Amino acid sequence: MLKGLLKFFTLFILFMAAAGAASFIMLTYIIGNEESRVIPDFVGRDVIYVLETLSTMELNTKVERSEFSPQIPRSRVISQDPAPGTRLKRGRDVRIVFSRGPQKVAMPSFKHLSQAEATIQLTEMGLEPGITSALFHPGIEKGAVIAQAPAPGALVSHGTPVDLLISRGKGPRPLMMKDLIGNALDQALESIENLGLKVGTITSKSDASVPTNTILAQSPKPGFQVVQGQPVDITIQRAPRPDTEKRSPGVTGSHLFTWQVAEGFLKKRVKVQLVGDHYTDTIINTQALPGETLWVLIPTFERTTLFLYEEGHLKETRFFD
Repeated sequence: MLKGLLKFFTLFILFMAAAGAASFIMLTYIIGNEESRVIPDFVGRDVIYVLETLSTMELNTKVERSEFSPQIPRSRVISQDPAPGTRLKRGRDVRIVFSRGPQKVAMPSFKHLSQAEATIQLTEMGLEPGITSALFHPGIEKGAVIAQAPAPGALVSHGTPVDLLISRGKGPRPLMMKDLIGNALDQALESIENLGLKVGTITSKSDASVPTNTILAQSPKPGFQVVQGQPVDITIQRAPRPDTEKRSPGVTGSHLFTWQVAEGFLKKRVKVQLVGDHYTDTIINTQALPGETLWVLIPTFERTTLFLYEEGHLKETRFFD
């Protein structure tokens, strides 16, 4: 009896094992013969294309989320799961992330900020410095922003370049050129200095009707509009020497001129210019130390006028006949 029962259970177990194996083989066969699909690469593709393609492949589209992307345009795929090339059975899900396009920020106003402050702000916002231009502006202090592009309030993407227009300050003050003709040279030079102008080229011409070192001509002409810092060229009366006074350039001889720079802590730019009957020459143009003494030899073969400037301002005029 026990022997028969054991035999029965053994046969039952063998039967169940055979049935399970048959079911597994059948299921594997059915699944293996079910048609599979190869997932294409959807990254960068438009949403309509993705929906139509997955619908045709009998797969389900699942939108997980949308994200800002500076590289992928709006309504295009940023990523997908499963990856391209994966095989899927029909009815399965394909999860995708769509782009919302570049994130937009409202452009602030940089007007009246210094160039450095504006650059720091736009960099912190993820924007880029663009082209910088400058011009004179009477109402904006030097170095501050006058205008910008894109304009304030515009919605721009991260990485957008921002162009700035910077003020160079109020600019040179327009002036009316004074009439220097007929003035003595030292008076004319003082007038040029007082106007904030600079002495340009000095030439000489013989005219016995006026005293020596009188201004005969000028450029710009009287009444013309000029700006501070503009050079003024003048022509002075220098009668030729009598033959008995003429010296050959090869003949030695000179006058000595000395100048001591004022004491202080900073160097000063010193320029010495010599103007003769037939030449103009800058013989010193240097940064001089405080208290330094400068020595200049003035040639005697020709009458010469010496002009000494410190930091661009005329400090001394000497005539050597």
